[in-house]
Amino acid sequence: MKRSIFKHILLTTAFAASTGLASAQCNDWNWPEDKATAEEKNVLYTDALRNDNFKAAQKPHMWILKNAPNLNTAIYINGEKIYKGLMESTKDEAKQEVYFDSLMMMYDMRVRYCGEEKDVIIRKAYENYKQNARKVSELPKVLELFDRALELNGNNLDYYVVLPYMSAIVNNAKYVKNLSEAEILERYDKLSEVINHNIANGTRKDKWEDYKGKVDGMLVSVVNIDCDFVRTNLGPKFKENPSDLKLAKKIFGFMLNGKCTDDPLWLEAGKKIQEKEPEFGLAKNIALKLKGTNNAEAEKFFNQAIELTDDPSNKADMYIQLGTMRSGSAAREMYRKALAADPTKRDAYSAIGILYFQSFDDCAGKSDIVKDRAVFLAAYDMFEKAGNSKMMEQAKGQFPSKEEVFTYNYTTGDAITVGCWIGETTTIRTRD
Repeated sequence: MKRSIFKHILLTTAFAASTGLASAQCNDWNWPEDKATAEEKNVLYTDALRNDNFKAAQKPHMWILKNAPNLNTAIYINGEKIYKGLMESTKDEAKQEVYFDSLMMMYDMRVRYCGEEKDVIIRKAYENYKQNARKVSELPKVLELFDRALELNGNNLDYYVVLPYMSAIVNNAKYVKNLSEAEILERYDKLSEVINHNIANGTRKDKWEDYKGKVDGMLVSVVNIDCDFVRTNLGPKFKENPSDLKLAKKIFGFMLNGKCTDDPLWLEAGKKIQEKEPEFGLAKNIALKLKGTNNAEAEKFFNQAIELTDDPSNKADMYIQLGTMRSGSAAREMYRKALAADPTKRDAYSAIGILYFQSFDDCAGKSDIVKDRAVFLAAYDMFEKAGNSKMMEQAKGQFPSKEEVFTYNYTTGDAITVGCWIGETTTIRTRD
């Protein structure tokens, strides 16, 4: 099918008659000399459009474009609706191409007559992607449009074009083979900056976070970013400039995806991010990574995590982690703080119970077996609060016997205070 007659008319008449209007504004109504006809055509096409009669809207709308191309932004907004509607109304691919051609002209004319490229380019890029994503010959043009959209909009790029843009990058690299690794990474970096900005400041944080993971996944399909790549290409740069937050984020993300979080470089990058942009989840993960190898530093990050969350469950989890790094009364203090933060964290009761259970050798005076075995009575009480039946059974197996209770002049059911650092009061029970 020949190119759109509509486009031919516009190129040879309207554009030629409008030299110098590139920066014109269309916010007001700029009626032509023949205002009466223009008003009539405007009513005709808008009525047809209101009834989804896109074909009927086309002819009067074309008259306005030819005779009053700077009438108002509305003629291009409505023109977009008309040609999208016409594209959707047919399965004939040739006709769809003609209508698509006209849709592109709506965008081009709006930029030429109304000077609104920043807003228009995003739409034009997205519609080009929808129409031409599978056409190898058109992929460079699609990418060019997305590049321009990012250039003009920066952090204000609309979220819905993020994945199509990354897809265009990937498809150009795979099928057109027109991008080097450096050019891919340059675009990825710019797109990542937009995503990270909107995660921190945007209103659709969940969407942006989801897209961040997907964009990272798409990148590794065209660039082999494994742990060696990060160490070789990004590690030296980070060593030279350890205050580079953007580079730290890149290293952290790539190594996380590459499952090489045991690498010291990943930890250093994470610490830098936490220093500049403190966040609960990162503080927690750094602390967990340090736990067991550098407990003093791990404690610092666990405490940071506590300060960075208002969620009772999260606070309790961090106190429990701190408890596992201590012993005796210091550990119990952390578990009690966990329960104070979130009383539903019954695992903290189990943790206290284990402390008591394991204290027998250290706390036994070896002169009164009933008093010595009282640590198991106190442990049982904690396991019972936790609902930990398995450990309750184990603790009960270490209770004093009836004979021992009688021999040491105690009575079942009496109160007894556990000595040592425990200092709990419990009730005497027997294992038999």
